[in-house]
Parts: sequence; structure tokens; C-alpha cells
Amino acid sequence: MMLPPEAAKRDRLSALPDDILHRILRFVDARECVGTLSLLSRRWRHLWSSSPYFTMPVDISGDEVFGNRMLLLRDNAPLLTFSLHTATDSPDFVYQRRWMRHALIRGLRVLEVEVCCNRYFELPDCVFTCETLEVISLSAGERGVLSPKSVRLPRLKKLHLSEVEFNDASFAKKLSSGCPALEDLSFSFCSFGWFKISSDTVKALSITWCRYKGIYVYAPNACSLRLTVLGEVQLDGMPSLVSAWVCLREKRLARRGYDIMATLCNVQKLELLGFGSVLQDMMEKSDNRALQFSNLKSLIIEEDRVSSFYSTFAYFLRFAPNLAYLTFDRWNMHQSDPPETGFIFEEERHIKNSCKLMNLVSGLHRDVEVLRIRLSKEQDSIEECHKLRGFLKEKIKAKEMIVVWF
Repeated sequence: MMLPPEAAKRDRLSALPDDILHRILRFVDARECVGTLSLLSRRWRHLWSSSPYFTMPVDISGDEVFGNRMLLLRDNAPLLTFSLHTATDSPDFVYQRRWMRHALIRGLRVLEVEVCCNRYFELPDCVFTCETLEVISLSAGERGVLSPKSVRLPRLKKLHLSEVEFNDASFAKKLSSGCPALEDLSFSFCSFGWFKISSDTVKALSITWCRYKGIYVYAPNACSLRLTVLGEVQLDGMPSLVSAWVCLREKRLARRGYDIMATLCNVQKLELLGFGSVLQDMMEKSDNRALQFSNLKSLIIEEDRVSSFYSTFAYFLRFAPNLAYLTFDRWNMHQSDPPETGFIFEEERHIKNSCKLMNLVSGLHRDVEVLRIRLSKEQDSIEECHKLRGFLKEKIKAKEMIVVWF
């Protein structure tokens, strides 16, 4: 249908309310907001100056004059989100720190900082005493150091830190006491010594690929856990956990793995990587000492280091009565972390009889909705895979079943 000439000429985009236009500007960097978009119409000319979202991309974050003018010429409207992406060799991070301090006094709620530089830097101490901040996200390129004098963030709900070094041994204690509303806590590729996390409010906790001496976690209300175990870890009761992803990186830490599995018995969704020796130990326990996974509904095992896939499969079918979605994948572990020489059991390489397969079939006493299995030709013969597929097709009435080998 043809529009009338008046409607065709109407600038419908500019007619949108300010809050919608500001959301559009949120995905546009500062230079385009001031330059290109200001040429669209009079309405767009000064729209950037009242936007509550401010993004300083890498290509202009080193332009001190431009950044100063952008912030000083803004209206008195609150600044809710400040995103800084910078690459700098400045030893003091001078004007970028000044920009952050300016943003913090404007009612800032979300601070996002991504830094790539050759020198160490620290966030201003005022970041950790801002009463309005709700989200802090820092990616420091292994050059960030955190040692704030104090932490007082009464509204902070989300703290995500990546590639940061903690020089202050008391940072964890300050964090626990200074963030009474914290719900989402994440550390990735960080470096710290002994770290004790104690919080009644944290619901999502992630500690992945960090370097540390030991971690103690007390988070009774945590619902989600992501953990890469590289050292000593103690999980002190997490009864509210619903989902967990855990990667055990070193064989010598296997003794901690069993304690971790005991903590995860109540989860509904569980993903395990590198738990081969722990799973083997679990299967060797007598029935009265076996771990019961009564609430488990979805299980993903990406594992290339178990002596018997069939026994592992049968164990969870037996001791996880509500299991409905099961994935056993040797491909991902094979791709990301090739096994050490001599670590794969010889029994696993050439299965010459169907004894283990029959043990598996004896555990198939109920339906599983979704079953996905991906095995290795090097470790499981094609003949055994054909037998496995045939038995499973006969015994399990799954809505979806995939058994493949690579």
C-alpha cells in the first residue's frame, strides 16, 4: 500500500521518545554519536549529551581532549552506564581514571572497563566506595591490580573480574563485608593466594582458570556454580545449587574431587570435565557408600580418562533415578586437552568382550528422554559401538538418541 506523501516524508525515527533513542545510541560509540548521527536532524544534534549510556571505544579512548569535551559538554542528566575500552601505555592511566571519577559522581550504575596495555594499572579507589554502582565488569589483560583501601558498595549486585591480580590478601574479606547485595560473582584468569568467599546473597559464582593457593567457599544460597579446580578447594555446604559446571585440571587433585562431587549431589544440571579418576573411585564404592544424585535431571560428561565408559554410564543410570538428559562426550575433551601419555587405561583401548556392555544394559530399567553419546574409534571399536547402539535402541525409548564415534 502506497503511503501518502506527508507520511513518506515524516521522520518516524526522530519522533520516537528520548528513552528509546537513547537505547539505540547505547550501541553506537561516542564519535559516531557526536559526529555522524548529529547530522541527521536537529533532534539528533544534541541527543548524545543527555544519553544515560556512554561508550568510549579503543580507537578514541587515547584522545584525551575528545574524551574531556564529551564528558564536560554533557547535560546534567544522570549517567547510568559508562563503558571504557582502552589500549594505553600510560603508567598512571591518568585521564582515563579522571573520566571514571567524573562518571561515578553522576549516579553511575554500570561500570565496564576493558584494558589492553603493557603496564600495570589500578582502578581508582572511589570505584570501590561508590554507593550507586550495581555492576562492575573489568577485563585487564593480565595487567590489572586490585588493592583497594576499603570496599563499600551497598548496591553492587554483579562483579565480574577477568585477568586481574589481587595484591591485597584481605580483599576477599573486604568484598564479603562491603557488598551486602552481591548476587553474581565471577573471576576468570585472575591471580590470588588464599581466597575465602563468604556470602549469604551470592546466587551465581564462577571461578575459572584462576591461579591460586586455596579457595574456601561459603555461599548457602548459590544456585549456579562454575569452577575450574587448579588447587585446594573447599565448598562448605551449597544446598541451593541447581546447576554446576566443574573442571578438575590435575590428577593430583582427585582426592578433592570426591568431596566436590558429594557437594553436588543435589544439583539438577551437572557438567563434568576431567573427573576420570574421581568417577572411577565412585564406581568402586560399595552400594551403601555410593553417592546418590536424587535430583539430577541433566548430566554432561566430557571425559577422555575413564577406565570404563560403560560402568560410568550404568552408575548414573542407577544412582540418579530422575536423570532424563544424558550426554557422554569424548570429543570435546579430546580436542581441548589431549590425554597424557600412559594415562589412558589399556583396557579402554581394546574392548574384546561385551561384559561391560552387559553391565550397562542391566542398569537400563527406565526411560531416558534424551541420550547423546560420542565415542572415539581409537578407544572403542566400531563393532562395540554398533552393539551399544543396538542395545540402547532396544532398551531405551528415548525421544532423542544419538550414538556416534569419531
